[in-house]
Amino acid sequence: MPVISVNAFSGERPRLDPRHLPNEAAQASRNCHFYYGNLSPLKQPEVLPETIPSSIQTIFQYEKEHWFTWYGYVDAVVSPVANDPWQRVYFTGDGFPRVTNNQIFNGSVKPANSYRLGVPAPESIITAVVNEDATEEVDPNDDETRYYTYTYVTEAGEEGAPAQASDRVLIRYPEEEGTYVTLNIPGINVNDANITHIRIYRSLTGGGIADYLLVAEVPISTTIYDDRAKGDELGSPLETYDYERPNENMKGLTSMSNGIMAGFFDNTLCFSKSYLPYAWPSGYQHTTDHDIVALVSSGNSLTVLTEGRPWLFSGASPESISGRNLELNQACVSKRSAIVVNGAVMYASPDGLVALSGNGAQVITEGILTREQWQAFEPSTIRAFEQERRYLGFYGEGLDKCFIFDPQTGDFRHFDFRAVCGFNSLIDDSLYLAQSGKIYKWESSENLFPLFWQSKEYRFNHASFSCALVRGDIANIGFRLYADRKLVIEKPVGSIPDSAFRLPTVRGKYWHFELFGTGEVETVVIASSMSELQEVING
Repeated sequence: MPVISVNAFSGERPRLDPRHLPNEAAQASRNCHFYYGNLSPLKQPEVLPETIPSSIQTIFQYEKEHWFTWYGYVDAVVSPVANDPWQRVYFTGDGFPRVTNNQIFNGSVKPANSYRLGVPAPESIITAVVNEDATEEVDPNDDETRYYTYTYVTEAGEEGAPAQASDRVLIRYPEEEGTYVTLNIPGINVNDANITHIRIYRSLTGGGIADYLLVAEVPISTTIYDDRAKGDELGSPLETYDYERPNENMKGLTSMSNGIMAGFFDNTLCFSKSYLPYAWPSGYQHTTDHDIVALVSSGNSLTVLTEGRPWLFSGASPESISGRNLELNQACVSKRSAIVVNGAVMYASPDGLVALSGNGAQVITEGILTREQWQAFEPSTIRAFEQERRYLGFYGEGLDKCFIFDPQTGDFRHFDFRAVCGFNSLIDDSLYLAQSGKIYKWESSENLFPLFWQSKEYRFNHASFSCALVRGDIANIGFRLYADRKLVIEKPVGSIPDSAFRLPTVRGKYWHFELFGTGEVETVVIASSMSELQEVING
């Protein structure tokens, strides 16, 4: 005799005909989860007391209590420096690459202030006048040739690249007490990096190619400085020759291991110096064969998603990083769709969700969704977040349609919530979402979403069922049964008995049932007789 028995539940697999679904799979599932094998409603997000501008596109949690907001698509990362006294945050996507810190961020809208990232090289050279007062004959072979340069230094001690070397300075009596060099230091034209000091360097030997050693550090307001230092009084060597500012169009900022940061513009990938996020040597740049869409970091590796094939770059230091093109013809169609889920980089391509991991690269939804079904998710609009090792995506013009994909089980679920942006917090392992001027903490409220779950379609030879049993929190669950897609019986929420109940006498070829409400369901059994139902339960 025919029996329908379901004691484990999962989500949708749209590619399969409803008749060919696994027993636990759904034709439709909304606002539910299956964490323990049972069918349960999702908790609603908890609204937080903070208010934010209603039209923002990016949120970022700073120091566990402040919310940074931007009206554009911004990528923000915290300082890689351990115990950074400035608690700096670096971000791109809001004009020039920028940095804010704990001294300037606070205001009615945060960050209230920021500086342009990087320290510029001075545009003009130092000019020098030699002052000599020889009191006795000096060996002409003691002449000294010098070159001078200088750098800008921020309040946080970040030092930029040097200016061009000065003209040659010839000193005939370098060891005389009355000999010194007066340096004229050009003023700075634009100070958009919080530059507070200047470091003056001079060459130790002639020729203009020797190391430059530190002469002095002076306030930015200094325009004249007398260099009276002897050779053995000079300080540390100049080390910032290639400390360039990041390209003004750089975006996609992300952090890697070993203090390296990465960003891109057009088809150019950029890396910073280790633990020096303000220094971006052009010698560390790489190019890809298509324009870059998104960067996703995982350990020493950086996945570079483009308008063509993806790339993988890896290396322990920025000098040693190298890349290779991956053999997968799947472009990234949405920058915001690219995230890490359970160790794999996942992103939206024209054909489905792609997963890149140590096991290779594949369209992970290929066996679950057809290309046409995937296009219904409007992949170019997807904005995704990681949620307990699952891929949570908002899509549509208003980001008002949502799904969860579980890469381990391969099923889809839908849910009723809208979010324009969000933030995954590693500190409390929580997902925060924003909409309409409010911030929500995902699945943290005591209130529940009303779930809906539709079973697979069961095919029989004109079967008839006489009884059914639903086990679980039946006080908060409703039940519907269909034969040949026509309603046979409906049990509204709260009306299901705690024992088996009778069904109308109906014959049909195609059968399915639906569950709805806010309760948890453990088992559903539909049988042709009470004895048969009892046998299934006890078996």
